[in-house]
Amino acid sequence: MNLPRKIFPNSTTLLPLFIAIVLIFAVWSTAAGAGDTLADLDSQVRTHQKNIQRLESGISEQKELVKESRSKEINLLSELEKIDQELAIGRDKLLELKTQLKDKEIIIHQKMTELSDLTTEKEKTRNHVKKRLAAYYRMGNIGVMNVTFSTSSLPELLNFKEYFQRMIEYDQKVILDYRERITALTIVQETLQEEKDRLLSVIVSVKNQETAMASVRQNRMDLLNRVNTEKKLYQQALAEMQEAATNLNQTIEALKQQVTIEKKRRYESPKKKRPGSIHGFAALKGTLSPPVTGAVATYFGRNTNGKFGITTYANGIDIKTISGAEIKAIYNGKVVFAGFLRGYGNLIILDHGQQYYSLMSRVARILKSEGDVVNTGEVIGIMNDQDDLLGEGLHFEIRHGTDPENPLNWVNNDTLKIQSSRADNN
Repeated sequence: MNLPRKIFPNSTTLLPLFIAIVLIFAVWSTAAGAGDTLADLDSQVRTHQKNIQRLESGISEQKELVKESRSKEINLLSELEKIDQELAIGRDKLLELKTQLKDKEIIIHQKMTELSDLTTEKEKTRNHVKKRLAAYYRMGNIGVMNVTFSTSSLPELLNFKEYFQRMIEYDQKVILDYRERITALTIVQETLQEEKDRLLSVIVSVKNQETAMASVRQNRMDLLNRVNTEKKLYQQALAEMQEAATNLNQTIEALKQQVTIEKKRRYESPKKKRPGSIHGFAALKGTLSPPVTGAVATYFGRNTNGKFGITTYANGIDIKTISGAEIKAIYNGKVVFAGFLRGYGNLIILDHGQQYYSLMSRVARILKSEGDVVNTGEVIGIMNDQDDLLGEGLHFEIRHGTDPENPLNWVNNDTLKIQSSRADNN
């Protein structure tokens, strides 16, 4: 898979573009009269092969000019990818710390409630013991007068006093137990508060690191934009020459096969073909649900950036959606790739059979692994806030073999916000 080709309009590259247009026009003009002899066809092939050699020479020169700026760009992209990964780790750590802090606060609240209840119970027991002690001392010692005027016998009085004293001793033990538990809870509460303070300090430190990393990332992004601007002229010339060379190669192959095709048309009677039944993925063209809902930010084919006047060719579309949006499989299939790929970020590729594939990149969290079988509508990933390093929103492609096709021709556009003039682009 290739990154979108950037083409920068500039007067210095009009000459190779003009040459390419003239060559392509000449090729197809001669192809219109391809009923000529085999010798004429061979002559055309040799002429086009010479044109290809000249184009290849120009391509080599342009590649040397692009090489230095491309090296700078690759280094910057590597740094940015590393920074993005560190930022993602930092965000995960921050989320984990916040979860721990919340758990500590819940435990502290529970311990404070337990301490308050225990203190209340202790005070109740203390008041009860006070009353019991007062009654005990009012009863006084068992003397002659108590025995004389009491309705109870002396053994009964002695037993009552012994039981009463045992109850007081029990109450004293209960109060002592309350004190020990209150002391232990106080120590636990202080320890938890210290851990909470430590977590708050770590969270502040992680946030500061994240802010500093974001500043470094912005500086690298500015430098990357300058490098991209520096190499745009070389990229334009190289892209146009490569496109011209590709078209010439295809034309040569078409010319070579033309005589054979014409012979078959003369000697073979045409046979009416039975239309094959369309089934599976191909049968659902135009009705598939997109992987996410949202607005289409980048369209299939050529797109122009108004800020720099840069034209790019996209093999898919970009769907701007909300952070946390679920990415769903557009059809039954098998995960053939799930991981990080340079230029695409986190990427998921599903094989839907019949050589049809769907690609979804810039995924914040991948929920499936290679080899997993998924069903239509099954959640395979989660989106996050997207910056403009790799693009805006979820990048979505549909390919038949290696050939990209416009996803808007395959999905139901009712759930997407698109420009009506771009819906049938390419």
